[in-house]
Amino acid sequence: MIERLRKVGWLAVEAASLLVVLCVLLSIILGAAGGGFITDVAHNATEFLQAVPPGAVLGVALLLAAYWYFRARRPG
Repeated sequence: MIERLRKVGWLAVEAASLLVVLCVLLSIILGAAGGGFITDVAHNATEFLQAVPPGAVLGVALLLAAYWYFRARRPG
């Protein structure tokens, strides 16, 4: 049961992340003609990334890379 909830949770996180990335890309391509939702999501993502120090983004990226690397090496 917990494993199933964990999988559903990660699926929701992946879907939300893809939605944000898609909105940012559509905002770049379409500009102001993209609509309110796309523009607002892209604006919020941009403001968030500008407010976070570069070292924090690098640290999170390195932690995720290490996690995926060691998880891939683990048998089974």
